[in-house]
Amino acid sequence: MANKNTLTYYLTAACLFLIPILYFKTYLGPIPLSIEIILIPLVTLAALYEFFKGRIRLNDLKIWPLAAAFGLFLLVSLISVIYAIDLKSAIMEIARYLSYVVLFLIVAKVNFTKEQYMGLAKWFGAAVIFVGLFGVLQYVFNFSLNKAGLYALKEAKGRVDSTLVNPNYYSAYLNYIIPTVLLLAVVYFKNRTAQLLAFAVYAIYVVNVILTYTRAAWVTMFCAGILLIILMPKQFLKNVIKPHILLSFVILFTVLYFMPDVQSRTSSAIYAIEKLLPQGGSNGHVADGPDTDGDGEPEEVEEEEETEEEDTTTNRAVVSRMTLWKTGWYMLKDNPVLGVGMGNYTANYKDYVTKYPELYIGHESYSVHNSYLKVGAETGFIGLFSFMLIYVVYFLTIIKLYFRQNLLGRVMAVGLFTGSVCYMVQNLSNNLIFIPQLNVIFWLTAGLVLGFLAFNRKEELGK
Repeated sequence: MANKNTLTYYLTAACLFLIPILYFKTYLGPIPLSIEIILIPLVTLAALYEFFKGRIRLNDLKIWPLAAAFGLFLLVSLISVIYAIDLKSAIMEIARYLSYVVLFLIVAKVNFTKEQYMGLAKWFGAAVIFVGLFGVLQYVFNFSLNKAGLYALKEAKGRVDSTLVNPNYYSAYLNYIIPTVLLLAVVYFKNRTAQLLAFAVYAIYVVNVILTYTRAAWVTMFCAGILLIILMPKQFLKNVIKPHILLSFVILFTVLYFMPDVQSRTSSAIYAIEKLLPQGGSNGHVADGPDTDGDGEPEEVEEEEETEEEDTTTNRAVVSRMTLWKTGWYMLKDNPVLGVGMGNYTANYKDYVTKYPELYIGHESYSVHNSYLKVGAETGFIGLFSFMLIYVVYFLTIIKLYFRQNLLGRVMAVGLFTGSVCYMVQNLSNNLIFIPQLNVIFWLTAGLVLGFLAFNRKEELGK
């Protein structure tokens, strides 16, 4: 049988298990070396060899619209290189982009069997459990915690990043996985033991999101839960009222409420959102005057001072982030057609903070903290349009595959859709799309789920 015990299958399984848990970066001369740089070429060579030998076949997933969108952005990126002042960075960025695309197209189009899809899911599931448990243990035993961004945290020992290097990256990975795990626990599994085990994984991941102390991730996770209910209201609400599921949620939320800095950090997150909104310059308590609370009673001076200190810290962080976004916007505005060249945002940063002194935040080089502004600054409005087209086609592909699915297929489609929305939202405040380890996980799993949905729909239509 085609695809039985193929090298392509084993290498794909290796990618699913090793890339999330094994991070390292070194150089072999001028060439960067990491686990994904080793595995992706091996998967590519194996797939090409086994395809021409007839050991693997391709499925009937209509991938050409996505391939065309990938190709369009690649073309714009290549043209933008003529404006690059750092040619090496441009070439490396394009090479990374191509590695994601090639891996995605391979795993999405290889005609894996049902047993192989289940096997791949188990390998990735093992990595998911390992990463989550490692994150909890990292906090409990206080090893390798990230100390950046602790200025607003009074009780926390540090920020968890588990095996994904940075708390912001880790929180995006968690929010990408959480929707599917939650749906498996509440909607798909019928056996109580299986439900509770899946819910335990979900709970571990939620705790990890909290321990990253990434405010954007907390808000994103909350909104993702609402989106899941909107997309699967009947199935979700019907199952969530079961006593053991309700009790599990109560225990989880109680634990979360009493975790270090959760209450103050939540208030800080809400305040940060208010500041980013057009009417965010005012505080809801101002109308009552500085010396009274909402009921006209005197406020505690100590609490007021603590609140003002937290608001000041949050406001400073918001202003800093908005300044970084302005830098990206100015770079895009000054180079609207093809940008400053793929991968060349950092190379132009110093010139822009010199040209516009109000953009300087005390660093010679700094990330724009917004993937879309980075793409726009580097490839212009043409590049930004073609880049966003990739994700428009991607989401439309998921929606199209959703129909004619059984319950597992619908769960996987909605989980992927919601997790991908989370990923896109968090890219508004970070350059996650340009983080190799994280982006490989995204496109690798997305390709496999799309391939499975095509396979699963074909089986359902054949019944």
